[in-house]
Amino acid sequence: MSGYLSIASYICVLFFNLYSLLFFIELAKDMVKSGRDKNYNQEIHKMGTHRFGYFTLWNFIFQMVFMIVAIIDESLKHLNVSKRKQQLLHKIRAEMYNVVLFPSSLMVATIFWSLFYMDRELVFPKVLDEFFPWWLNHMLHSFILLPVIIELLLPKEHHFVKFEKAVPILVFLFGLYTTMYFSIYFRHEVWLYPVYKIMTWPQRGLFTLGQFILALCYQKIGIELQNCKRKDKSKLR
Repeated sequence: MSGYLSIASYICVLFFNLYSLLFFIELAKDMVKSGRDKNYNQEIHKMGTHRFGYFTLWNFIFQMVFMIVAIIDESLKHLNVSKRKQQLLHKIRAEMYNVVLFPSSLMVATIFWSLFYMDRELVFPKVLDEFFPWWLNHMLHSFILLPVIIELLLPKEHHFVKFEKAVPILVFLFGLYTTMYFSIYFRHEVWLYPVYKIMTWPQRGLFTLGQFILALCYQKIGIELQNCKRKDKSKLR
């Protein structure tokens, strides 16, 4: 994939993501208002009120930041910019992709659609269809794989990431989100994902741990796939 094609691809995806994010924010406001009506299911009010507590949205916003960095990085390759600035941006982009974007996007898609097809009430209750359009659901849980694929198809020569250095950052971010997620329950007695309602505390702990292990596996896979592009197999830069 050429540089200009990658820029155009990222700009298109970023545009649709931005539109979807703004649409979701406005939708969430309507869900909060409607959720105050006792005739409406509380799942609607919950999603609207705690919209920024969903890992799906965290990942979605992070993808947008990554694509902005990628667009700037690809654009600078065609401009007369100092090599130091270019190398810094290359490094930031590589670490964002390998450490967070690849594992988190695949984890979101895998867990969401697995639970959805087993029993959608565990992750995305049918009552939400009244507000939530099908295309937005796919933007948040399916379309997120597109930036992952685009970046994977691009050539790469420098700044390959070591798995050992990537793990601590993922551990920190996952721990941060997990703390926030459980704090919402302890403060408001609300489980953002319904699957947690039917679990015992040991099961919740194991399920959360399983998600983290899955993310680590995806991180390892993503790093190995990128490292396959190295011409010099003896070292990472």
